[in-house]
Amino acid sequence: SLTVECADNLPQVSVDASRMEQVLVNLIHNAIKFTQPGGAIQVRAWLQESDVVLAISDTGVGIAAEDLQRIFERFYKADRARSSGGTGLGLSIARHLVESHGGRIWAESEVGKGSTFYISIPTNQS
Repeated sequence: SLTVECADNLPQVSVDASRMEQVLVNLIHNAIKFTQPGGAIQVRAWLQESDVVLAISDTGVGIAAEDLQRIFERFYKADRARSSGGTGLGLSIARHLVESHGGRIWAESEVGKGSTFYISIPTNQS
């Protein structure tokens, strides 16, 4: 299942819409790819201080702690056995695009329980 929860009246952020779409599509695609049938994916957005935060959570296979530190590196694949296809560039590109907007991207995960990827983008508010 896929659910979306978005806080009401979120402030605007200045982003290149097509690039941010690329980031979100990549993260949601990964969540689908690593979540077994019957699992759940949740996309949430809320205001935290002066940033809009997006979270993409799944009930998938999760990422080992030792891999979590490296998943945003170019060509790095946390689970080579299960990551058929793919170049290992998606998360690196996502990090570059988010950071180019003055934002931050990070992940939390537990093997066998799933992962959550967070994106924090500054608002237009002073």
